[in-house]
Amino acid sequence: MSEQTMKAIRLNAPNDFEYCDVPIPEINSHEVLARVETVAICGTDPHIFAGEFPGFWPKSFPLIPGHEWAGTIVKVGDVARSLGWREGERVCGISHVGCGYCSMCMQGRYTLCLNYGHEEKGHRQYGHYSQGAYAQYIAASVKSIARIPDGMSFDVAACMDPFSIALHAVMRSDLEPGDSVLVNGTGAQGLMSIMIVRAMGAGKVLASGSGFRLQVAERLGATPIDYKAGDVVERVKALTEGMGVKRVIECSGTPEGVRQACEAVAKGGTISMVSLPSKDVDIPIRRLVLDEIDLKGNRANPNTLEPAIAMVQENNIDLARLITHSFPLSKFAEAFDIFVHRKDNSLKVVVKPND
Repeated sequence: MSEQTMKAIRLNAPNDFEYCDVPIPEINSHEVLARVETVAICGTDPHIFAGEFPGFWPKSFPLIPGHEWAGTIVKVGDVARSLGWREGERVCGISHVGCGYCSMCMQGRYTLCLNYGHEEKGHRQYGHYSQGAYAQYIAASVKSIARIPDGMSFDVAACMDPFSIALHAVMRSDLEPGDSVLVNGTGAQGLMSIMIVRAMGAGKVLASGSGFRLQVAERLGATPIDYKAGDVVERVKALTEGMGVKRVIECSGTPEGVRQACEAVAKGGTISMVSLPSKDVDIPIRRLVLDEIDLKGNRANPNTLEPAIAMVQENNIDLARLITHSFPLSKFAEAFDIFVHRKDNSLKVVVKPND
C-alpha cells in the first residue's frame, strides 16, 4: 500500500468482486478516517453481491461493501474534533447515517430518514450504497460510530452492529421479565436475540432452527425446536400449555417462518420482525386482528449501538463464541464462500483488512 492507496474488496458488478488497490477516502469535517481492524460478513452482503437490489443497494457500481466493522481512528475532521473525537480512539460502526434534519431523524428514527439515498443531503448507508468497510480504511460520520471499551476485542466490536439490530428488535417486542419467547430462526440475529432476551429476564425461551445452529441455540439456553423434524407451531403450543408465546422474534426470513410466527404467538402478544423475506408473504390477518396481535417491522439499529456495547460489556455476554472463522482481507473470497455456503459450521466470519 502506498500513501495514497489501500487494499479493498471492490464490487464492480453483480457477482464480480476483486481484491485491489483503491484510493484512501478523504474525510469531511463531520467524519473520521478509521483503520479497519475487523469487519464481519453480514447476512445482507451476499444479496448485495448478487445484485438483488438493483439501483438501490448499490445505486451504482463500483462499491466497497461491508458495514459491520471496528477499528482505530487515524484522522479527525474539524467538526468531529470539536465534538471530542481524537486519533487513536477505538471505535465500531453501524451502516446508517440519517440526514439529521427530516422529521424521522428529528424523532431519532434515522434509519427511516426521508432523505435516504441522497448523499448530497447528508445521508449515508455504508456498504450498501455508500463506500464501506471491506478495506483498510473507512471514512465514517461521527453519527455512525461509538467508542468501545479497552477490554472489548475488535472482533467482538465488529459484531456490535448486528447485536444492536437484534437489541432493537427485542426492545420493539415489548418484552417484559418472565415473558415466554420464540426466537424463530437461529442465524446470527437469532442467536444474538437469544442472548439478549435472556439478559433482559425472559422466561421460557424457545428457538426454532436446525442443525449446528440449533445446537448453539440450545447451548445459549433456549429450548430447541427442529423445524425439519416436526410442526413448529404444535411444538410451541405443547411447550406453553396451548397458549403460545407472548413474544416472537422473527429472524427466519422465510414465508413459512413468518406464518409460523403468526400462529405461534399468544393472544395479545407481539411479533417483532427483523428478517427481510425476499418477497411479500401471505399472513393470517384475521387472526392478528381478532386476537389483537401486534406485528412490528424493525429496520436496523436506531440509537441502540451504545446500549448494546454496554449490555455486552457489563453482562459478560460472550459474543466471541459466535465468531467461528477469521481471514485476512486477501482471502476474502474464501471467507465469503465459507459464510455463504455455511461450511465448517460457520456462524460469524470476520475479515482482518490490515493483517
